[in-house]
Amino acid sequence: MMKLGFIGTGIITTAVATGFCESGIEGLSIAVSPRNRERAQALREKYPDIITVGADNQEVVDRSDWVFAALLPAAAEEVIAGLSFPPDKHFINLVATLSLKRAEELIGTRAIIADVVPLTFAANRFGPVVVYPPIPAVRDLMSHVGTPVLVETPDQIAILRSVTGLMSAYYMLLTRLTGWCVDNGLDEPAARKYVTAFTSALSQKASAWPGTLEDLAREMTPGGLNWMGLTHLEEKDAFGPWTEILGPVLEKVKKE
Repeated sequence: MMKLGFIGTGIITTAVATGFCESGIEGLSIAVSPRNRERAQALREKYPDIITVGADNQEVVDRSDWVFAALLPAAAEEVIAGLSFPPDKHFINLVATLSLKRAEELIGTRAIIADVVPLTFAANRFGPVVVYPPIPAVRDLMSHVGTPVLVETPDQIAILRSVTGLMSAYYMLLTRLTGWCVDNGLDEPAARKYVTAFTSALSQKASAWPGTLEDLAREMTPGGLNWMGLTHLEEKDAFGPWTEILGPVLEKVKKE
């Protein structure tokens, strides 16, 4: 039997818990925090055979073998410090501001304590999940809700977490491309279907490409459509801002 518990019931908890519920794991039980009662109850109603809502955070810990801390940074240490964690409880930290060293000071040393960075895609059981340190048991656990990306240091987690700061910008790019199609006479459902499928296929090809990504980008016919697009954007330095902002985002991630 796999017993999971989530302290904190925000967007990420909802996504990760949903992904686990949809995974088909036999004997799965999940206890969630009552802090956000509306979200907790919605999970309970959707998965009544798996989800229970704890009376409080301590009950969530007591019912679980794997405890996920998915708290707001400002409240994380205070909440965790107020709980009792027996040494057999595995601790999975989702709080960007809480280092594993500090977590051990609060809850004590244990066999498994790890940082993970899941995203909202976890609800659909795809997309990356960063895992540090690269503990096989944690990798196997998180593989139920995404593709584990194992890293060796906290700095590496910070780098990948910074890249997630471009999610909204990417969605806005899709919005602009879809809007352009509509402005030029295509209906919105068809435009959206094509743009999202097109960009998804581009990423799938890139993930399997054996060479460098720049080689893939420059695999085009001189003077052709892709040559026109890439040349124009490079002349406008349209790619520069995408990486320029990552520096400040990384500083914010490390500072927090």
